[in-house]
Amino acid sequence: MTMMYYKKIFYFIILGIFIWGCSSPALKEATGIQNKAPDASENSVAKALSDHELFEEALSYLSDNEKEPNYNEAKIRLEKLVEQYPKSKWTAAAQALIAGIDKISILQAKLKLERQKAQADHAKLTREIEGLKDTNRQVDEKHVVEMTRLQQENEQLKNDIQQLKKLEVQLEKREKMLR
Repeated sequence: MTMMYYKKIFYFIILGIFIWGCSSPALKEATGIQNKAPDASENSVAKALSDHELFEEALSYLSDNEKEPNYNEAKIRLEKLVEQYPKSKWTAAAQALIAGIDKISILQAKLKLERQKAQADHAKLTREIEGLKDTNRQVDEKHVVEMTRLQQENEQLKNDIQQLKKLEVQLEKREKMLR
């Protein structure tokens, strides 16, 4: 399976997790469940990012349309989320994404090795083709030389045959004259 296939699966997983995460607040509002008041520790300025913000930031590293996804940065954010918020609703999704990123990293490493192997094979085959072209040129040159020699020999034999015929005709004429 190609890397593009795995990328698509990965994006669908991200999309599913994102939709699931976004639908949770809507379900709470629809069922009338109220969010509990945030703790003073959660609102402190010292806290860098919330679990949702970490998750969103990780997703932004994965879904940048202008450049390749930055799996390492996304993984760092997701690991931070899991470490800082082990009971968050985003933790399971983050762990799933980390596992997906790990698989993608493994596949990228394998792909890199396969590309290197393919390049080495390509270089080897290119050298082999060049060697065969050289051999083919040498054989062609030998054939041209041999063909030229044979044509000259053939011409010489034709000339010899014509001379023999002339001599035979002359010989017959002499024989007739002698009789």
